Amino acid sequence: MKTVAMILQNHLEPGVRVKVGHHFGTIRYVGEVPNTDGEWIGIEWDDPERGKHSGSINGVQYFQTRSPRAGSMIRSEKLTKFQTLEQAITEKYIVTEDTLRLDSEMIRAVQKQLHASLFEIVGMEKVGGKQSNLQQLVDVSVRYCPVNAAGDLSSLVNLQILDVSSTLLSNWTVVANIAEQIPTLKELNLSNNRLVDPYEEQISLLAQKFQNIRKIILRSCGLGSWSEVVRLARMWPAIECLSLEQNGLAYVEDESPYIVALSRLKYLDLQNNAIRDAESIRNLGKLPALEELLLNGNGLRELRFAEDCPHNEKIDLFRQLRTIYLRDNPLQQDQCSVFNELDKLARLEHVTLDPDPSVSYEETVARIVGSIAGLRMFNRSTISEKLRRDSECDMWKLYATAWAEVRNDAQRLKAFFKTHRMYPRVMERLGSPEQFLPDATRKVTNMINLQLLHEPTSERREKKVPKRINLHTLQNLIVKLFGLPDCTSTLRLYLLDRKRKVRIPLEHHAKSLDFYSVEDNDTIAFE
Repeated sequence: MKTVAMILQNHLEPGVRVKVGHHFGTIRYVGEVPNTDGEWIGIEWDDPERGKHSGSINGVQYFQTRSPRAGSMIRSEKLTKFQTLEQAITEKYIVTEDTLRLDSEMIRAVQKQLHASLFEIVGMEKVGGKQSNLQQLVDVSVRYCPVNAAGDLSSLVNLQILDVSSTLLSNWTVVANIAEQIPTLKELNLSNNRLVDPYEEQISLLAQKFQNIRKIILRSCGLGSWSEVVRLARMWPAIECLSLEQNGLAYVEDESPYIVALSRLKYLDLQNNAIRDAESIRNLGKLPALEELLLNGNGLRELRFAEDCPHNEKIDLFRQLRTIYLRDNPLQQDQCSVFNELDKLARLEHVTLDPDPSVSYEETVARIVGSIAGLRMFNRSTISEKLRRDSECDMWKLYATAWAEVRNDAQRLKAFFKTHRMYPRVMERLGSPEQFLPDATRKVTNMINLQLLHEPTSERREKKVPKRINLHTLQNLIVKLFGLPDCTSTLRLYLLDRKRKVRIPLEHHAKSLDFYSVEDNDTIAFE
């Protein structure tokens, strides 16, 4: 059997990943340096400030780094010795009799020091038996271990999740060997590794070995381009979740292959890249199964899905998208314009977005809830039916004047509805907003007729009241009108919405009827 030192020596060649202390790098040169003795290893560090030069020493360029201070020359004995994945898992998860004895002694020492038996040492041999059986492992992490090969993984018959992030894996052939040996594996974390792209003729062969993998995490892997991602995706025929955070991706090309390669993709994490243009987002919209898209921290400047989408239709992009994350993006559009674009998505239910600093958070919530018809959550908070009704009413009032200016011009009205998609459907529910127009010549009434219904007796009365009457005053009026005992503190009021056919509790007694958007001839039920 080869020693670890021999294995290390055999792997010292350009392209091999290495570790020194807590730092990772890639071998770029193996050989001599004039006026020195022995062999040197030229390293390009992942940390661009870790080294001393760019691969040039005394005017001689031994190798070239991407950053001017990412290179170093070191001796091989400084390198951390390599491990197979088998060795790393065994070292981390196998519990031997010696480790059980040491754990037991440590626990007893703690008990003695604290002068109390805070816990009993029971069943240590059972714990040891469980952990020493690799067949029972379901979730394994060997993060930061110097793993660069698979080893024998046949004992991992139940493993489903494997974290090999920040290891020394450097090519997809080794990763495929791991996946092939663990047919139960569903999730693979390869973050902070630098994997050399496979040759074109290798891709179809490797795809057979990744056929059970559903989720792959490639955070900070230096991928660089969407084309590279699409090419790699051809190796993952069953991929549903893909994380590509912090890879410097700047543009998403419209490439027909990815419709096939990523046709099953439901979850895509592109956080903290550099995707800034609307065209890239539109190209992502062609992924046919995508349900959740994370775009936080990309420097995204605008959202433009389609200019020719009628207000009563949805676009063909993002047909399955339900959740989109847009925080930490310097969107330069008016926020209502962003919401108007998002309303074009057929199944969107959840949006996370930074609030507009020029208005209150409550106003931001009212604008997005009033603008996007199917929205169920905003910034992880559930949207109630009452909040939706109130928000739509706020939008109805906000754009009343703009609507009035174009209502008699068919072309301008069409353009208004195009940029305020929510307005026709809000008007369908609430009617014309003329009462909010600043028209001094129009006689405006501040009174409305209410239908008051006492549900326990089915007694009904009609009463004209001011729009701005608060609920507490209305309760007193009801008590007097119906001859009820003084029970205003327990009287419960409900608005019966005729158009939506819903029953809305009126709970805030200091609020007015106008706050709840109560209209003329609405029914207020009470009990």
